[in-house]
Order: sequence, then C-alpha cells, then structure tokens
Amino acid sequence: MVQLVIAIGQIKMDEREIPFQTEGPDKMILFKCKKCGYEEEVSEFVAFECYTPEEFDKKSGSPIVLCPECDANMIIKGR
Repeated sequence: MVQLVIAIGQIKMDEREIPFQTEGPDKMILFKCKKCGYEEEVSEFVAFECYTPEEFDKKSGSPIVLCPECDANMIIKGR
C-alpha cells in the first residue's frame, strides 16, 4: 500500500484522515413522513446544515426531508 503525505509549509496531512471530523459518531434524528408514516434516522449534520429557511416546516420548525417511499415531506418525529 502506498501512503501519500501532502506537505504544506509545516503542516503534513495524511489523505486517509478527514479534516474537521468529530471524535464521536454523528447524532441521529428520527424523521417521520407526514403522508405515509415512514420513519428514518438522519444525521444531525445533514438535517440542519444543508437547508435554507424556506426548507423548514412552518408549523413545527423542522427541516423538511423528502420521503424515499412516497416523495412527501418528512419532519422530525414528535414536532
């Protein structure tokens, strides 16, 4: 196996490392489809990092995720 190390000034980075990665596992949030009831866990980072204000449910304040089963809106369960 060949290991590539990139040197930038005094900083060396192994390409196998992921910069800015947290130490623990991502917190998962349970989303539920408003139409069919399908439930799926979504990483907290994905749920809150990638959305604009228009992509939040106005009633619950939850980010809206598209249901993979019926293409309806999923929101955080219990909101």
